[in-house]
Amino acid sequence: MMLERILALALALAWIPLASGAAPDAAAQAGGDLGSGPLLHGKLALSLADAISMGLENNLDVQVQRYAPLIAGFDEKIAWGSFDPQLFAELAYVSTKSPTSSGFEDESVIVSRETAGFGGFRGMFPLLGTEYAAEFDGGRYLTDSTWESLSPKLRSSWSLRLTQPLLKDLIWNDPWTQVKTTRVLHEASLEEFRRAVMDTVRDIESAYWTLIAQEERYRVARKSVETARALLDQTRTQHEVGVVSKVEVTEAEAGLARREFDRIVAENQYRNQLDVLIDLVLGPHLRAASTLEIEPTDRPDDYVQYEVDLESAVALAFDNRPELAAARDEVERQTIQLKFASNQRLPELDSVLSFGRMGLAGSQRNGYDPCNTFNPPPGCPGPVDVSQGDFGNTFDDYKDAPAFTAGMRFGIPIPNTAARKRHSRTQMELRRAESQLRRQEQRVILEVREAARNLEASQEGIESASRALTSAEEQLRAERIRLEYGESTPFDVLQREEQLVQAETGLIDAYRAYRVSASQLDRFQGTILRNRNIKIDQVSALR
Repeated sequence: MMLERILALALALAWIPLASGAAPDAAAQAGGDLGSGPLLHGKLALSLADAISMGLENNLDVQVQRYAPLIAGFDEKIAWGSFDPQLFAELAYVSTKSPTSSGFEDESVIVSRETAGFGGFRGMFPLLGTEYAAEFDGGRYLTDSTWESLSPKLRSSWSLRLTQPLLKDLIWNDPWTQVKTTRVLHEASLEEFRRAVMDTVRDIESAYWTLIAQEERYRVARKSVETARALLDQTRTQHEVGVVSKVEVTEAEAGLARREFDRIVAENQYRNQLDVLIDLVLGPHLRAASTLEIEPTDRPDDYVQYEVDLESAVALAFDNRPELAAARDEVERQTIQLKFASNQRLPELDSVLSFGRMGLAGSQRNGYDPCNTFNPPPGCPGPVDVSQGDFGNTFDDYKDAPAFTAGMRFGIPIPNTAARKRHSRTQMELRRAESQLRRQEQRVILEVREAARNLEASQEGIESASRALTSAEEQLRAERIRLEYGESTPFDVLQREEQLVQAETGLIDAYRAYRVSASQLDRFQGTILRNRNIKIDQVSALR
């Protein structure tokens, strides 16, 4: 069956010339239609299931909503990016000339030049908020100071540093809070997409049954015109033989004119509703010159009466409505924000630990005399080379030159106004979210109750409209017999015929109301996708 529908749609999308053979209008020839796709022509037989399937594939509103969960998923990954290790480095060259008044220096101005750099990794661990850094530092130092024995002097060091928050930013730091909130927002976006799909399915079903109703109204209007025209011909014949007066001919003509007007209105409403369904099912393919007509294959009079258990219906709604799930997600998000705000009121108290090694090497400065120092070697044997090798020799000192640091860091704003007021504001946001959840739950109950009543009323309406139609048909038949025997007038027959039209329209509306009410109840229970075997994961994939 689905293959037949696809083939029919392919034919509808093809460039099919109009039956009249008329040339396309100037706008179409000039490319005036929006888009570059083919026009929709011909007829397309369509079941409700196929209309829903094609709508979820083509509907532009659904396509727009498909992006929201994907964007929210990227937001969550972006939040996790705060914990990515950062590779850092810095390199600098410094040249200074420093005046000195020391009598121990040979020069009045000390010239020094240094090329140094450092680099490593730093970042933060998730959850606890522990900051870490691993750094390597090195440099080459040149000077003409009398007090320096090495020039160039080479140095290197490495260190590991940990900073652990003990109060403020412990667990509920900003990066971890962002991870938690973006995860909740991602889930909320999925519920919002599910809501949009549910609404689209309901709208397609409503448009499908409404199109059938408008088509039936149009059919009844055409039949009414034919009946009025036949009655006019009969009345004119009776007038020619002197059975009825000219007034009755005029009344028959007026009745035909009214029914012609009703037919025009019915046709216009049918065409408008046809566009509504085409937009929902084949939206991107609709063009200004399209003449496609959809022929629904399902009939609204094929129904089974059933009773609704309100307690079960409300329970289903509480379990399945995406609006409630999104409201609960908002409560969870505000709860996370309150935990973060509560933590930010605490003083900043961090423990700092670091450990490292350092080393030194270099070449003896030209002109250096170890005897001309505060601590000359015993006996001062004369010039001694104190060079310690190249840069690689700095690593030899690591085993003898450890560095360890342990400390605490404390700070708090006084009187900490921003944190306290932000906490109060977040409390209000959470209370508002909880109130919105309760309000949404109340709205769900009201919607389910209303939908259940509408469904029950529509089922009773079908029975009542069926009886009214049977009665109107019998009354019209009797009035026609009376007219044949001269006991009635065309005006009376037209009134009976109008009552029949109203009865037929009433039955059409009753069937449409039943189908729309059933779809609405499924929507308000949150079961509209499940009952139609629609998998949200399959719908969410980008087209």
